[in-house]
Amino acid sequence: MKIIKKLIKKIVFVGGGTLGHIFPMVPVVKMLKEENPGIDINFIGTKNGLEKDFIESTHLFNKTYYLDAQGFRRSFSLYNLKTILKYFINRYQSKKILKELKPEIVVGMGGYVTGSVLKSAYRMRIKTVIHEQNSVFGFTNRLLKKDVDLVLLSYDIEKNEKTYLVGNPRISEIYHKYKHRLFDVMERNVLIVGGSRGATKINDLVIGLKERFEKEKIKVMLITGNKYYKDNVTKINNLKSDLFIVKSFVKDLATFLLNARVVVTRCGATTISEVMALRKVCLFIPSPNVTNNHQEKNALEIVEREGALMIRESELTKDTLFENIVNLLDNEPLRKKIITNINLLSDVNACRKFVDRLYELMNR
Repeated sequence: MKIIKKLIKKIVFVGGGTLGHIFPMVPVVKMLKEENPGIDINFIGTKNGLEKDFIESTHLFNKTYYLDAQGFRRSFSLYNLKTILKYFINRYQSKKILKELKPEIVVGMGGYVTGSVLKSAYRMRIKTVIHEQNSVFGFTNRLLKKDVDLVLLSYDIEKNEKTYLVGNPRISEIYHKYKHRLFDVMERNVLIVGGSRGATKINDLVIGLKERFEKEKIKVMLITGNKYYKDNVTKINNLKSDLFIVKSFVKDLATFLLNARVVVTRCGATTISEVMALRKVCLFIPSPNVTNNHQEKNALEIVEREGALMIRESELTKDTLFENIVNLLDNEPLRKKIITNINLLSDVNACRKFVDRLYELMNR
């Protein structure tokens, strides 16, 4: 379908709490700025989320606003009453912001702050869009999807007249940035990362396997997460080896992914997007401690299409971890099948599709 590109003059992006809601937005904003000279792009996020410092460092937005939003806890508590109060305060504040900005479109990227802003935009009859990065709708997007004009999906999880499968624009960004450096690493390098908060069981098992890795001449880089590293700094300092490197955190994970023959990781939307963009052979270990078990569902979208292997944390032992890593390192037919399927599953045009749907909405 050919999209007539009616220029967008003013747009607001909303999202926050985690950077997983923010990273897919960045390539979309950059493409809009390239194709719409003089466009006014603004951002609304949360005061206490991870996104504020990152957003300010990008210098991509004309104006930025940060609301005091928070999510619900599963048990009844005064905290949840405070959440409801903050929601209505944010509805009032977001209405004032939108009246000031007068955007043509408001795009929600996920996170609790999205709820109050998108509801205000909907009531003000501003065109609204949400993007879901995971394979199951988050709490806020689940509440918003009936009201908004467009629902853009990373996975094919729902079909109706307003949903469109566009993929995750983070795939586009990482692929185009590193496409000239993509190659199948021959060295037996393994990158193991449990996400920014770390994963205690994975870290403990990997450290316990150090001698087996060294005996097999497997080079391991373990990214533990800051908290685990601090809590175990003495033990980690005694592990120093050319074949076993431990880091607390890395800023640009993609550059480390490039040099890995096998990746072992949790299954957040951003990490999966980067793994797919770089065509990496991967062992997924989804976190069992996330809402709606969305990490396992994310992983299964790829595993069921033979684009990766997966072990549930409840099934994880030293032996299952080590055997799966060795299999992924040395089983050439398996590696070839996985890489072929990742190529089919990884939509490097996700950003283009996302932006074209915004143009289509402008033409309605």
